[in-house]
Parts: sequence; C-alpha cells; structure tokens
Amino acid sequence: MVAKPQVKKEDRLFSLILALTASRDGLTKSDILRSVRGYSERFTFESDPTLDKLFERDKKELRSMGVVIDTFEFAGEEGQTHNVRYAISRDRYDLPAHISFTPTEVALLNLASQAWREASLSADSRHALNKIRSLGIAADDSLIGIAPRIRTVDSAFPVLADALENELILNFLYLKPGEQQARSRRASPLALVNWRDRWYALAYDMDAQAERTFLLSRIVDTPSRIAQKTWPRADEDYAGRLVEELNSLALRHDAEFLVNPASSARAQLLSWGADELPDGSFALSYADLELLADELLPLMGDISVVSPAELVTSLEFRLRLLALKHVDIAS
Repeated sequence: MVAKPQVKKEDRLFSLILALTASRDGLTKSDILRSVRGYSERFTFESDPTLDKLFERDKKELRSMGVVIDTFEFAGEEGQTHNVRYAISRDRYDLPAHISFTPTEVALLNLASQAWREASLSADSRHALNKIRSLGIAADDSLIGIAPRIRTVDSAFPVLADALENELILNFLYLKPGEQQARSRRASPLALVNWRDRWYALAYDMDAQAERTFLLSRIVDTPSRIAQKTWPRADEDYAGRLVEELNSLALRHDAEFLVNPASSARAQLLSWGADELPDGSFALSYADLELLADELLPLMGDISVVSPAELVTSLEFRLRLLALKHVDIAS
C-alpha cells in the first residue's frame, strides 16, 4: 500500500479555517474529519481518538491566534454531542472604523491576503468545498479568491527568498524586455516585493557593480547559488525604497485606452486599478511599458490604445510576432 503524503500543519489549519468560514450552517466534527484536508486522509467510520485529539489541538491553536470558532446546535438536537456544529463568522472580522494602519502594516496585510487568495484558489481548496457539498452541506464559495489579485508565485521565488535570507549570490538567465535572448546575470537579492500583482527583486548586480531591479517572471531558469560566496548587505529598508521607486515610475507614466463596452475588458482594466474617465476612456498608470504590453495583448480585440505611442508600437510588434508564429505552425 502506498503511504499517503503527510499534510503540513499550516495547510491543515488553513483548510479548516476555509471550511468553517465557507460553511453556511456550520460543520459537525464528523463533517470536518470527513471533508477537510489534513483529517480526511486519515478518516474512517471507526472511532479514532488520535484524530479527535488532533482536531481539539487545532481548535485550541486557532483560538489562541484570535480566530473565533462558534459552536451551536440546531433546534431539536440539543444535548447530542455529535450534532454540535462549528463555524467561523465573517462578521466578526469587520474592522472598527477608528482603526488605521501604517504603510508597512498595510503591506504586510496585503501579503497575508495574497497568501490567502493563492491558497484558496488551489485545487485542494476547491476539492474540499466540493467534498463538503457532497455531504449535503451548503457551502459558500464566495471566499475563493476573495483577496486582491495575485499571480501564482514565480518559480524563481523560493530560490531568491532563500538567497535574500542568507545573503547569497545567484546565477540566473534573465530576458530583458525587447530582447530575444536571455542573458546570464550574477546578483544578490536585497529585497523581494509584490507590486501590482507581480514579484520584483531589488538585487546587487555583480557585473554591473550596481543595484538592479528584476521582474521575477523574466527569470527563465532556476537560479543557482554561486558556491562559497555571499554578499553582506547594509542595514537598509530596500523593500520600502523599491516600492517608492515603482510608485514614482507609475506616477510619471499613464496609458489611455478606448474599450468595447460589450466586452469584459472594462472589468479587467478596473481590476488593474485603471480610472474610467468622463469621456468613457480609461487611464492606467504603469511602471514598466513592456510588462503592460504583455498584459494588454490578450485584450487587443476589445481595446485600442490612445497613448502613449510607444505602447502602440510595442503591441504592434507583439501582434506581428504572433502572426509569424501562426504562419509557421500552419505551414
């Protein structure tokens, strides 16, 4: 018999929170043990004191973190322990109006919400909700992807995060915008920042002998460590500085579009933070013209670019490349 993979405690707790928040009428312990990832793999219909104790420990840990788990019974089921239901009310998490956050706290909250969304979009999470429904329990999937948009973490992220923590120097191939060939780079990460749904690394480039900003999605291989070399860095808020630089770039660059009102492009642009102007056009600030062109390309059947001219040129170049690839495939 093949051993089932162990579910990490963090994944189990997350799955429990998602299930208890999504369930409209609460879940009994049996519902939880049968349907929630981390318990269901070990569940049988026979009594299992070990699994019961695990659930009790998890409840205690969630409560110690400030997660309020309500318990209640339906009318007519009072006094029957196996019918006690557990739920997490979203209403308890509304923040009082007088509470405010510093920019650093807001950044941390955004990262936490992004982690929630990424995990809640996973196949495991959707499978868990479907499993709950299969038991005849109403489950609300409106929490799936509820946090601000975030793309799947780039494959280079774990290696760069490790290098950032340990002051390592990495080798990687980087494809600059407008170039057809990736180039080898040697750099040591100084900060990793998620800005507008993309991961950026501020790093010290060993060859340029200067700081450079890298978009993680343009790293085309898995970075490798340069053995026995590190790059001790000064104590500085590199992440804060990178965010300020990206914000400053965005303030200096705006693109304007016309949109087919019958398409979904309007909603897409608004989700990216675009402003709808009085004349019906849309304006969107940006820090990286080539990245914006990449993101706009799928919408080109429903939008037209008014300005800047450089964006029009960049999109036309991409459309020509697509047309050439289509010709090559067809032939």
